[in-house]
Amino acid sequence: MTSILAVTTLSLALMAPALPATAQRGDAIVLVRDAEIENAIRTMVAPILRAANLDTNAVEVHLVQDRRINAFVAGGQRIFLNTGLIMRTESANQLLGVIAHEAGHIRGAHLVALQEALRNATAQMILETILAGAAMAASSTNRRPDGYSGGGQNPQNVPGPPGVPGAVRTLLSYTRGQEQQADQAGVTFLERAGMSPRGMLEVMRMLQQQERIYVGSGADPYLRTHPMSSERIIFLEEAVARSRINTSDPPQYRELHARMVAKTLGYFEPQRAMQKYPQTDNSTAGRYGRAMALFRLGQPQAAIAMADQLIRENPRDPYFHEFKGDVLRESGQPAAAVGAYSQAVALLPRDAALRFGLGQAQFYARQQVAATKTLEQVVQMEPTNVAAWDLLQKAYDASGNTAMRDLAAAEYFYLQGHRSQAAFKAEAASRSLPRGTPAWLRAQDLKIAIDNDRSDKSRR
Repeated sequence: MTSILAVTTLSLALMAPALPATAQRGDAIVLVRDAEIENAIRTMVAPILRAANLDTNAVEVHLVQDRRINAFVAGGQRIFLNTGLIMRTESANQLLGVIAHEAGHIRGAHLVALQEALRNATAQMILETILAGAAMAASSTNRRPDGYSGGGQNPQNVPGPPGVPGAVRTLLSYTRGQEQQADQAGVTFLERAGMSPRGMLEVMRMLQQQERIYVGSGADPYLRTHPMSSERIIFLEEAVARSRINTSDPPQYRELHARMVAKTLGYFEPQRAMQKYPQTDNSTAGRYGRAMALFRLGQPQAAIAMADQLIRENPRDPYFHEFKGDVLRESGQPAAAVGAYSQAVALLPRDAALRFGLGQAQFYARQQVAATKTLEQVVQMEPTNVAAWDLLQKAYDASGNTAMRDLAAAEYFYLQGHRSQAAFKAEAASRSLPRGTPAWLRAQDLKIAIDNDRSDKSRR
């Protein structure tokens, strides 16, 4: 599990109508990547997306490090799930109920204007834009949910285009009708996929408890635009009572869910994971969660021993090899980590996140030629992978290839929304790269894209 971006700013809860105060005091909002969890969710959610007549390849799911139960849709067909939601769900059906609700928003084309504005942004930029706008919107009224009085300034200096507060209010202004439509659509999609809507009801009850804790009479009204949970619970109770589907999760889904919960809990709340997965728990998920917790608690050798045991039992499971690679790399053994990541990539060669882990290990093991090749493959697979472009420019620099370093830096800055720096680096690359080569042509494309962005901004 690899963190790829931290944005220090305000935090929003879009599915739940309020926030804990501790998450509103400049905490870091972190977008995380994990190949196993991403692929598990893709597997489980595919029947729901097909039931919703959505392209399974077009819908993206992103993970946000946040302990609260929450999910939201932004930037076209992009679903953001809090890690707290994963850790708190007790079944795959509960998690899929939330995703089905968000699929209802996508299918209903809710928030079309803002989605169009964010459609081509990276997931990181979407979070920055939404959160920066929330900070400015709150400070513009001299009142922030945690009591900050900012005099109309952006207290966290988070990047975001002018006029974002209005866009953020648009994002947050889910009407009661839209929320009800999303609930109704989610129930329909679940039943078409042969799944019970019971999980959606169970999560809504969790949200009701969260709401009672965090919603106060002084909450900003623009954070209170979702219908109260009690209204939605009544609808879902009736839907569950009417439903003819009451089956449990299939065994494959139970295992996928158990492992993602164990892994997430072990990484973000290791002490709680050690309590949930004691030595007497010999299940695969239990040992996995315990191994992750040991790693996070500073016991890498014990974690590696458990990883080796899991690998012996499941030699063709790429994620156990990846986990071992993570532990080795983070404990200062990048050369040994290369072997573990190589095994993972060999077992799942089309996964960009696994390949990025390999590239990181190669870079820190000072295998710059191999790292450059691996990272080039990553950005071909995921052209908007900001972290990969950042590391690739460093790999080019370490090997003395300044022209390609400048081009990779231009890509990195462009994806981050830093147009001036991107233009400077693209021009530097253009002067150094052989004219007519693919890399030179890419530098020209970047310069044109930057000029077009500037023209669009001036027209607005």
